[in-house]
Amino acid sequence: MTKKAQPAITLIELAATSRGDLHGKRVEDVYTKINLPSRAIPLLHAILTQKGYTDVESIDTRYNDRGMITESDLDRIRNTDRLLASSIIRTLPQTLELAREYKKANPEGLFITGGHPGTFLPETSLHNGADIVVRGEGDKTIGELMEALDQNADLKNVQGISYKDEEGNIHHNQAREFLTEEELDNLPAPYYPEYMRGRRGVVETARGCPYACEYCGVTQFFGRKSRRRSNERILEDIRSIVDMGVNNIFFTDDHFAMKKDATKDLLKKISEDSKISRISYSAQLSVNSAFKQNSDEIDYEFLNLLRQANLGFVFLGVESINDEVLKEWSKPATAERNMKAVKAFRDNGNPVHGMMMVGGEEDTPESLDYTVDWCKKNLDSVQFFAPIPLPGTPFWDRMNEQNRIIADRLPHDYHLYDGQYVVLQPNNFTPLELQTKIFDMYKQFYGIKGNIINILKSPRPLEKGGVHAYAPRIVKSVENDPQTTDYMERLRNLE
Repeated sequence: MTKKAQPAITLIELAATSRGDLHGKRVEDVYTKINLPSRAIPLLHAILTQKGYTDVESIDTRYNDRGMITESDLDRIRNTDRLLASSIIRTLPQTLELAREYKKANPEGLFITGGHPGTFLPETSLHNGADIVVRGEGDKTIGELMEALDQNADLKNVQGISYKDEEGNIHHNQAREFLTEEELDNLPAPYYPEYMRGRRGVVETARGCPYACEYCGVTQFFGRKSRRRSNERILEDIRSIVDMGVNNIFFTDDHFAMKKDATKDLLKKISEDSKISRISYSAQLSVNSAFKQNSDEIDYEFLNLLRQANLGFVFLGVESINDEVLKEWSKPATAERNMKAVKAFRDNGNPVHGMMMVGGEEDTPESLDYTVDWCKKNLDSVQFFAPIPLPGTPFWDRMNEQNRIIADRLPHDYHLYDGQYVVLQPNNFTPLELQTKIFDMYKQFYGIKGNIINILKSPRPLEKGGVHAYAPRIVKSVENDPQTTDYMERLRNLE
């Protein structure tokens, strides 16, 4: 690891591509159609610039034509001294392929990666081309790591990393503590390159979640204590993003209203500011946010503030309307509470995007028929997720112990770990039956036939109608993708 005063540093996030191939075409699904800016790369870019690094570039291939890496991208990559790649579990295969290609083209360069896969599968990355893995929150680690590399110092004192030494031995350094609220407040505003501007923006208000849902990686990655930034800093970020020309901001928190009083104050301030109240907002919320604390009474003050701040679509992790399934996954809600929360948001004028997980131990063909019927009448848009065993979660441990993971050609099969594919042996279905059922549920929900009354009853019927007109094309695109065709054949072979 050679010392260099001003190294060329490139940050990159890759698109989800068909079959997880580095040079493949982008998968055209709901994630790529919404295409929110990365949570990690813009912030890390800003931190590196703040630290005085001048030769820093960001590449996000999701914004490229068909999501494909370009020759211009590759030219920058081959000639960069430090390539920093952020990935999620479904983009791990192409990220590792990039690591191998980069090291072949530039043996002296350093490939550094992080994110959920790096945190919970560090050795997978280190055995596939990565030199250093940043585990957990990288905001503070990245500056210390760059400084150590500049000084050619021993990496053993950098907390929160795993790495290979010159002999190829792997070292796992002490984990880094989570950033404090003060440290979160002191982070710079994310830097967005020109090609990202004028699109949807993202703002983070807090990290962490106190719940302990069995399948969720949030608490494992960010902890169970909610750490929230000050409203002053959040508003600064909002104004900065509005100046870039965006007309919609998504709050990236896994639970936007975890500290509800502070969130209420933020919503008031947004509604009182003519500059930032003219755009629209959306957020992911817990169903519990619809209620007063430790109560079954609806929190109408909170709902009114959402409306006044022009926060429209709410994304709710309903997951199930089957109490036995909710208990299985340690969800902090009941089916009745889920239904009541959905109704409260919609009565308030908030369209609800429901995130439903289907295929739990107690799910049956009949219970899923009931689920899709309820969704048609009560949700404005929906995602039907197959249960995904994310590495690092209790669900991953349980499914491994029971030998129920069928998409086990790892790490390559991780491109299927996006909630759209059945990667486990279900309890009351064959994998093929559940996969087919999920596609059928989408077609039932988004079909226009039989849904006209449901569309007209939406808080925003024109928006819901538009979603129903467009979504079937996304479903068809996923069904016809080569990776789906390949995987359906694998599932048939298991019959």
